Amino acid sequence: MPSRANPPRLIFASAIFLLLVCGVASVWTFYRIYSGEKWVRHTYIVQVLIGDIESDLARMGRARQIYLETGDNQYVQDIEAARTELFDKISQLKVLVEDNADQEGSAEKLEQAAYGRCRTLSESMQLVESGKSTDEAQDNYSAQLVDWSRQTAAIAKDMRDGESRLLDRRLLLTNSLFFWIVAIFAVTFILSLWMLWEHYRGLTRELAQRKLAERNAQNLSAQLLSAQDQERRKIARDLHDGLGQTLVAAKMIADTLVKRPLEKQSLLDLSALLDEAVSSTRSMSHLLHPPLVDELGFTSAARTYLEGFSQRAGVKVSFDLPDTVEPLPPDLELTLFRVLQEALTNIQRHSKSSKAEVQFIANGRTATLRVRDHGIGLPPGMLENFHQNGTSVGVGLAGMKERVRERNGELEIRSDSAGTSISATFPVVPDSSVSDR
Repeated sequence: MPSRANPPRLIFASAIFLLLVCGVASVWTFYRIYSGEKWVRHTYIVQVLIGDIESDLARMGRARQIYLETGDNQYVQDIEAARTELFDKISQLKVLVEDNADQEGSAEKLEQAAYGRCRTLSESMQLVESGKSTDEAQDNYSAQLVDWSRQTAAIAKDMRDGESRLLDRRLLLTNSLFFWIVAIFAVTFILSLWMLWEHYRGLTRELAQRKLAERNAQNLSAQLLSAQDQERRKIARDLHDGLGQTLVAAKMIADTLVKRPLEKQSLLDLSALLDEAVSSTRSMSHLLHPPLVDELGFTSAARTYLEGFSQRAGVKVSFDLPDTVEPLPPDLELTLFRVLQEALTNIQRHSKSSKAEVQFIANGRTATLRVRDHGIGLPPGMLENFHQNGTSVGVGLAGMKERVRERNGELEIRSDSAGTSISATFPVVPDSSVSDR
């Protein structure tokens, strides 16, 4: 038979898979949280750098103003130091925003504006150092520095606003992904717990079924032992009352022939008794092990047996047996024949049916034997008990079920007031491949 999936194992594997999904979802959640925090830090650093750049530009402007008023060269050094820090920070800013084309362009504009502002400031300082500085010239430079300051402030504001908008979009996407990941995590975790519970229930049911099967096997073994004892008593009784009595009578005639002259009638009686003894011996041998199964195969043996059964039992049997069939394993042929015997014996003893149908189908992969009668059927409660424990309808059906089970087959029994149908299906495999169960 084709292999079947094991539901508890399938449920357990599904639960493990869902737990792995939960683990992946958890890792992804933590990653998204970390990414969100990273982008928050990124935005904070960018905005701090922009603020520092504006602060350095403002510091350079204040130093120029004080230098113009005091002429102290210390402020010239302050301007150079602020200039160095300014362009270092602009370089850092450009590195931070290089993954965003808009922000990168704004950083370039900010750098150009800072160069322009520093150049104007340097020209103003050089004019003072040359001694040609006038109030009108410095006022003109101050106006240019105010224009550059407005440009740098506008660019810085655009960059801060752009970074804030980008952060909002990233956080919105992160929050949305976080929500869905948490939802997936919750659903898969609950499903995995449910599947693990179902796996536990399945294992519990399987354990209960195995215990029930063990009890049924013990009950069946006891019934089979009892049936063997009954069969032995029947064989002993048949030997004593049938073959034994026949042989005793034959011996008495033989003793008579020894003491008196030969009589033809006595020889005829002796011959008849010996024929009866031979027939009785063959019948018993056939019941114990049908030789036709080994010699002719199941279909030929079944056809001969059905013809003889119909005459002996007075049950009209119609049968559909293929004329040619691929050779079956000897053990399977014997099992099929025993199932057929048990089914017909039950029809004769219990069904009160005057006719029966037998069908046999073999396709190279499976062999199916169906036997149906039109008798009184089995009581529903008895059939239900049989399906549950397999030992509540007598030794015949119990032994039949055990034979089918040993061959990894399937036994199906249907019964109602219109009769009983028995179907036994077996996999066609070599004897050595049949597993002990």
